[in-house]
Amino acid sequence: MFSSVDLSDYFHKPEILAKKVLEIYFSQGIPSYPIDPFDILKQMNVVYQFRDFKDLEGIYIVPEDENDIAIVGINNNRPVTRQRFTAAHELCHHIKDKNESSICPIDGREKSPIEKYADKFASEILMPTEELKKQVGKFENNGYVNFENIIYIADYFGVSFEACVFNIAYKLNKIEGDIEPSKLKKRINKFKPDKKRIELGLKKYDSLLLRNIINSYDYFYSNESKAVWYKFKNDFIYNENRLEGVNIDREDVAEILTDIRIYKQNSEYCKSEYKDIIEVVGHASIYDFLLETEEPISIFKLLKLHTMLFQFAPYPEAAGKIRNSNNFVTEAKFETVDYNNIINELLKLEEKLKELINKMNSMSISEYVEEAVKIHHKITVIHPFVDGNGRCSRVMLNWLFKIKGLPPVYLKYENKDYYYEALKEADLNNDYSYLCEVFYREILKSMIQLNTKFKL
Repeated sequence: MFSSVDLSDYFHKPEILAKKVLEIYFSQGIPSYPIDPFDILKQMNVVYQFRDFKDLEGIYIVPEDENDIAIVGINNNRPVTRQRFTAAHELCHHIKDKNESSICPIDGREKSPIEKYADKFASEILMPTEELKKQVGKFENNGYVNFENIIYIADYFGVSFEACVFNIAYKLNKIEGDIEPSKLKKRINKFKPDKKRIELGLKKYDSLLLRNIINSYDYFYSNESKAVWYKFKNDFIYNENRLEGVNIDREDVAEILTDIRIYKQNSEYCKSEYKDIIEVVGHASIYDFLLETEEPISIFKLLKLHTMLFQFAPYPEAAGKIRNSNNFVTEAKFETVDYNNIINELLKLEEKLKELINKMNSMSISEYVEEAVKIHHKITVIHPFVDGNGRCSRVMLNWLFKIKGLPPVYLKYENKDYYYEALKEADLNNDYSYLCEVFYREILKSMIQLNTKFKL
């Protein structure tokens, strides 16, 4: 698409360059919004990776030679709308400044002409002036557009409310009142756009924008660095068990897992009668199984996972057994499937899983994750066991991620409320967007934690 195109004739003005890039990307057709800057990077053979930067929005690293690749790093701790802007900004550096690496700090210092140019380019890529005029025209009243309607315009373009307001104020002069930058910023803060979104009945889900990131991302991570995987395992098991109410410290988890790694079945912890230790030890075996197994996946492998989770319990023969009574999940506020219907519901879910596997290779990453998340949620509703359902359902989700080439994920204990709220939204409204958003973010976090080969 872009490989044989020389764009140097369009460098004289960022708006002109942005327009030409969009023309090429959409093959002279009508652009669809929100624009996907991540896919444009991919089309230009630029690899982007998210990182836990402290003081940077992003970074562009030029290829060392013709056999090397250009790399863009993006701050994982910033809002998705800002990440989209950063992607478009770094795209400009790749097109125009590709002979020189650049570091883009978080706003607060004076920017060079090159950085200002890239900012204007990014703004025009995401919010082309002509399209902005059209959208503003739909809401314009007496020559101006109010803040409430700008919420809808910002959503259309996939940009922050503040960025949209400033563009409408200074590109189009369509904001009534004092638009001096500091005064306009105060007006925005007073308006409280996030709160207003809720009042308007608009959900603040970023799942649509995160799909773009997930679909174009380069998934490669190393399992050669054992220290990294051991730490990930410790974090995985600690957070997963705390999420389910197992009261054990992070240091205790690390000690237990280290002892098991050295002494295996002869570890003193394998002989413990303390319930929380029993579950941590069992969960460690599930983690190892997940990473090493070549077995074909099946919903009924839940029974095996459950058996492994409680294999060191005083009565291990009770593990892997379907519950024979009904219960209620307090965290997610839903009634589970009647125990008489559990097997039938698992059979139905097995068919859905088979269907997903059969079409897996033709699906985008986001499409696949969405279907996998639905299966995960359905397991929580079926709730086949008396205990251990959450951990087994999330291992099953990670198993589905594994066969698609995605990294394992875990949910931090401190963020459990977001997860439970997302489950509740799926339970009550059949809306999976929030739950998908939770796991999109966790996939990116795992990539950062596990990616030891790819240094920026």
